[in-house]
Amino acid sequence: MYSGTRPVAEQLGLRSPVACVDGCHVVHANTHESLLRLPIPSQARAKLNTLLSSGDLAAFAFSRDIIFHDARGRVYLDYLRTWSTQMRTVDDIFESACWDGFDDLTALVVIGSKADTESVVNAVHATCNDEIQLAHFPLLRGHLVNRWVILVRRAGVNKGTAVKWLAEHFGIALADVIAIGDWVNDIPMFEVAGRSFVMGQAPAEVKAAANDELRATVHTGGAIAEAAERCGLI
Repeated sequence: MYSGTRPVAEQLGLRSPVACVDGCHVVHANTHESLLRLPIPSQARAKLNTLLSSGDLAAFAFSRDIIFHDARGRVYLDYLRTWSTQMRTVDDIFESACWDGFDDLTALVVIGSKADTESVVNAVHATCNDEIQLAHFPLLRGHLVNRWVILVRRAGVNKGTAVKWLAEHFGIALADVIAIGDWVNDIPMFEVAGRSFVMGQAPAEVKAAANDELRATVHTGGAIAEAAERCGLI
């Protein structure tokens, strides 16, 4: 989210648009103006509320640059802070008055057991597959074991569409774009960038999608500098 991206943009001195939430939100880092917002469609939101409210699941709504959650999500807050530190607790995230307020819902994160989340994934595919896209993966973080995550976003939006938007904004050909990533949501970005670098700790399927593999990892740092040097930029 921009609330999580903004401190990094300020540290780097960026005065330009930045793409957040896998391309669902583009914000100007100088004026903080929203230039593009692609939320989950209202019809899909209503279906998701019906599907999720009956299960034993923790849900986090990404809306108005804040992550909303109820008591069921407290144990996962450290994990959610990788997206943003701006969080707000509500009594019941699925209560209609609360849910209806998420009119700019850019993403939804749902956490539960493998069986419960698989059930949701199957139900979503059967009812609103054309409106939204899902990522379903195990939560591999510290003491949080046997938990699975569903990441819900608007269909047709990804880091690849974000790169295209930014390239057009700056008047840069996609062939001149260099992308660096380390996870499955970076693959659409690799597919449109002229050259792509994958970090050393990335999964095999992500490495296979990139042009080059970096020595740098999330533990060593230095990925951007290594990629820039190998491209002759520094």
